[in-house]
Amino acid sequence: MAVECVLATSRQNNRIASHRKRITKRQGKMKGRIASAHLLLTIAYNILKTGEPYQELGSNYLEEKTK
Repeated sequence: MAVECVLATSRQNNRIASHRKRITKRQGKMKGRIASAHLLLTIAYNILKTGEPYQELGSNYLEEKTK
């Protein structure tokens, strides 16, 4: 189900879609899907753990973080 949710974000401009595209370039389609599903589940876990609402970091989050 998490992979289906990741595929639903493929046309959006958000952190999960850009993560999938970045991984897919290096490692292939299936690993990109699974890695993004893992990211999605990690986000969901942190939402449930902290009780704070999700705040979208944007598609260029990683580029800004490394600067």
